[in-house]
Amino acid sequence: MLALCTGLLAGPLAVIPAAASGTRPPSALLPADTGDDVAIVLDEVDPVVLTPGEPLTLTGRLVNQGAVPHRVTSLTATVSGTTLTSRSEVDRWLDDELDLDRTTTLGDDTVGPVVAAAGAVPFSVTVPAAVTNDLPEGPQVLPLVISAGDEREPGGAAAHPVRLRSTLVSAGGEEVEEPLDTSWVVPLTLPPDPDLLSPTEQTHAQAWVSAVGPDSAISGWVTDLAVPGVTYVVDPSTLVGARPAPALRTPPEQGTDPADTGPDPLTAPSPDAVTSTTEDPDGGTDAASETVPAPVPDDPATTQSASPPAQTEEAEAAPATAAEVDQAVATLRTQLAGLPDDQVWWLPSEDPDVVRMVADRPPQHQLGRLLSTQPAGAQDTLAPLLSTGRRDVAWPVDPAPDADAVTQISDLFRSAREEDDTAPGLGMVLLARESLTADSAAAPRRGAVPLEEPEDVVGLGADSWTSALVARSQAEAEQSGSGAAAQQVLAHTLGTYLEDPGAARELVIAPPRLTPAPPEVLAQLSEGWRTAPWLRSVTAQELVQRAGTGDTVQLTGERPQEAVLGDLAELLAPGRSPLDRERTAALARNAGELDDLEEVVRDTTATQSWRASLAALWSSRWRSHEEEWSTARAVVREDVRSALQGVTVTPSTVNFLTDQGEISVTVVNDLGVALDDLVLEVVASNGRLQVIRQPDPVSIGADSRASVSFEARSITRGETRLTATLRTPDGTTLGEPAPIEVRVQPTGIWVYWVLGGLAGVVLVLGLARAVRRGPRASGRSDTRPEEGR
Repeated sequence: MLALCTGLLAGPLAVIPAAASGTRPPSALLPADTGDDVAIVLDEVDPVVLTPGEPLTLTGRLVNQGAVPHRVTSLTATVSGTTLTSRSEVDRWLDDELDLDRTTTLGDDTVGPVVAAAGAVPFSVTVPAAVTNDLPEGPQVLPLVISAGDEREPGGAAAHPVRLRSTLVSAGGEEVEEPLDTSWVVPLTLPPDPDLLSPTEQTHAQAWVSAVGPDSAISGWVTDLAVPGVTYVVDPSTLVGARPAPALRTPPEQGTDPADTGPDPLTAPSPDAVTSTTEDPDGGTDAASETVPAPVPDDPATTQSASPPAQTEEAEAAPATAAEVDQAVATLRTQLAGLPDDQVWWLPSEDPDVVRMVADRPPQHQLGRLLSTQPAGAQDTLAPLLSTGRRDVAWPVDPAPDADAVTQISDLFRSAREEDDTAPGLGMVLLARESLTADSAAAPRRGAVPLEEPEDVVGLGADSWTSALVARSQAEAEQSGSGAAAQQVLAHTLGTYLEDPGAARELVIAPPRLTPAPPEVLAQLSEGWRTAPWLRSVTAQELVQRAGTGDTVQLTGERPQEAVLGDLAELLAPGRSPLDRERTAALARNAGELDDLEEVVRDTTATQSWRASLAALWSSRWRSHEEEWSTARAVVREDVRSALQGVTVTPSTVNFLTDQGEISVTVVNDLGVALDDLVLEVVASNGRLQVIRQPDPVSIGADSRASVSFEARSITRGETRLTATLRTPDGTTLGEPAPIEVRVQPTGIWVYWVLGGLAGVVLVLGLARAVRRGPRASGRSDTRPEEGR
């Protein structure tokens, strides 16, 4: 055993030149003459943290991803004679930039002899206590190599082995005087799935069960990360699962594709947003040739199974239900309610993209609603939970916010509070640690510091390197195994500790939004965190409280550095937001239209649910998912548009045969909700007719029609057109203006013509009668005698 101890304590690290190393992936280094189809996967290290004098077991699989079988008969686990003492050495070892100078065998296993095509062979290597007893006394990172090959008979050719580079972390036997204070800060936010905003019950239920149900990342982080003091930064809308109401008006039959509603700049991808490679105001960048990929299953089994159709049929046979959504959100509420108050922090509901809000500020009167922590559709039973924890938290999706950017975010929160006293001010902002140190390679010191600008705001600096490793852990687990992924994260923290083991330091781990939660990796990380003597768990709130006594720091505006982090930096870079000035203006306009609609609809249930969907379109979750944003946007846009077009005035033609009187028009309500206080305005197109009294405010039942009258006065004879327009009290137009064609014949003209005509007829008839009868004859003879006769 002395040989092992001597090998572990002695020997320099030998650096391989980059050209010689070939820079292979850290998970499976395959010789050129060995098929790349075979890989070693380390599934579990038990115990996760080695303790000298206790046995160790390594279990995993040999996986053949090729189409032909491979012969593998033996597997061996070895460790290097030199331990790794820093984060950079751990990183270089896994990147195959450090060579094994002297190796000591931990154990071996007989496998195979053949790994079938598309098959796997398990292995297990047990390291006896007698071997681990010779480990160094203090905490150490041991370079591990697992190799497998074909041991031929004597005289036969031996194949080059397949290798996996990993690490083992050892607790040693000495007490650690100053552990590394570590705090986990985990976001619980919704994925960019437009079906979360679907009014269709089954579609909505399936999306929500996937987002917050037992197999979701949100559930995984809460359930599987059993590390003391984890702080969850929660989007309150995850606790509601509200389904938007369907459209109030049934649209005409014209297909089901949202794109069929006609061209709309609000949903059409912006050329700048797709092809530009320059830096966005919000910090996001996209490659010029980037396109939105089709959804890919997260479960690796769906890409390795020999019968994926059977899984699809099984999933289709048991669609999710609304009851399952209720159960999922209730479970999440219960889990969060069981945590100490200081371990639950609340983002504004729907996790709005405050970076875009600063760039394209919404109207002042809408800020309170957009930055409120009260989710739409929340019941009173949720209020006690939402009243716990911190609500003055911002987590901007910005890799390098400077003092000016954070000051503007603080002003945004202050303005929201002026509009809605339930909206919080800004007291804490979560940033990349480079914003405080300007260097990704700088050793962590303080996890939280008071900012010089803006005042009274604390910056919590997440360690980019460690956070990115956690974000990559699922991909690493799929390639190298859950055990290897967990060991890499733990080795990184131990390397951080070993860089300055006597100093008091704080490390904040904050994986970015939508980071997967691989259960096997989180289970091993949790065990390692509880047993690692170099780690001491503290809550983020404790770090923030410590910051109150420290010196203020000016933000640097530096982002995570690719020169230090390599490809990990991409995991921390925000994608491009689908929001731009035109689209944010349209969202604000739609919100105003909903305000006006709610003045006239008797039941605001539907409009309130659409308001929540509209607020969700401001969310950070849509970054790099413009196509999904456009799909969700099209549904909300059409709901609002159809409601505005659902009440109309029927065009008509009227004969107005009086000097002054009433004209009636018909108002038709095709919406499934009653309306009150509609304003009907009638305007004449010329001077032949004058509207002297506008209609009274209109009330009309759901799916019905009403007759509405207004008073008019005729001026002169002829034809004219009246235009009838329906509006809300605040002026939003409802439906299309309707023409009313009027034939005007005032009484003062046609009555005189009629009377004159009648008089003329009487005169003519009298004259005709006189002519027909001739001179009047005497009706009496003269019989009087002549006088004097």
